[in-house]
Amino acid sequence: MILIQRFTGVLLLIFLSWMACSSEVLQENKNVAPEITSPIMTEAAGGIYYIYRADVSDTDGPALNVQFASYPAWLTPDKDSLFGTPPDGLSDTSFMLIASDGTLADTALIKIKMNPAIVVLGDTRTGHNIHRQIVNLIMQIKPSAVFHTGDLVSDGRFKSDWDTFNVIASPILAHSEFYPALGNHEHQSQLYFDNFTLPGNEQWYSVEKNRTHFVILNSCIPITPDSEQYKWLQSNLSEINDSIRFVVALFHHPPYSTGAHTEDEMGLRATLVPLFEQYGINMIFNGHDHDYERSFCGGKYYIVAGGGGAPLRDQARTSPCGHLYLKKYHFCKLSMVDRRLIVKVYDNSSQLIDQYEIQADPLNLKHRRLKE
Repeated sequence: MILIQRFTGVLLLIFLSWMACSSEVLQENKNVAPEITSPIMTEAAGGIYYIYRADVSDTDGPALNVQFASYPAWLTPDKDSLFGTPPDGLSDTSFMLIASDGTLADTALIKIKMNPAIVVLGDTRTGHNIHRQIVNLIMQIKPSAVFHTGDLVSDGRFKSDWDTFNVIASPILAHSEFYPALGNHEHQSQLYFDNFTLPGNEQWYSVEKNRTHFVILNSCIPITPDSEQYKWLQSNLSEINDSIRFVVALFHHPPYSTGAHTEDEMGLRATLVPLFEQYGINMIFNGHDHDYERSFCGGKYYIVAGGGGAPLRDQARTSPCGHLYLKKYHFCKLSMVDRRLIVKVYDNSSQLIDQYEIQADPLNLKHRRLKE
């Protein structure tokens, strides 16, 4: 009897050991589903190439297969990628990503946030036919906001000038938010302030679009360190939210220009430029000179966008900062996507005449860190 009990106990131990080994083998052979690890939130912008690459974790599966479904017509799939260039004016969209190993699968809805374009132009003044052409071209890209660098009209003290401007610009004013800067031809006229409803005191103000902080200034009056505008600008730049990727300044008179007007006519290199360098401004747009000019100085782009309709003028001099001078009517299209700010410049026949971009540098946070 004792011998039988011992024999039964040995059999039980052998059985339990076999069960444990079998369980481990089964566990080892168990197929684990693939896991999608690539982002589910992405950004795109009209006219800017978009590509999505699927990242999938699959440690034990057989042949991994990646598929895309329900994607918009402007996208093309190729193996583990989806790519294409969206047209302007699209709404947010999405597509499905499916990763399968033949047995198990993971799926994800990938969302695409479409960042609308922003436009900058300036010095429309008396060139009504050119202004009208440019407005029609701008409307084709359906911008969410349009910024004007000043000299909207020939003489801001005359209501008839504003009536003409409003008729020509009516498609923009009806569709997009419009943010002008005062130019010398506005003459600080009350008619300017009556014509627009703008933030702040309407002479200098800031707005935020597409994670970009825009500062609009009035360079027609002195901007000295003891002036109200200078103190406001310093405070504004020191309080920019951490979510902002780029900071852009717009005002009429250019600190850097080789156009017909006096170089640095308002002495802004001594007052504004140090602030731009201290607070990490990325790009500056001006007008006043009737041309297109791209300068690069102190690690920043200074753009003269004064070709909105006023008579074009020849280059008057050269500068070590000057990279490109074009005697052409034009407007600038700004696209913000991911950590890129892309600028494309078109003339009044819709030809691309310049293009450049900057990257948001996560280490360059001067405009956020230096709080007064």
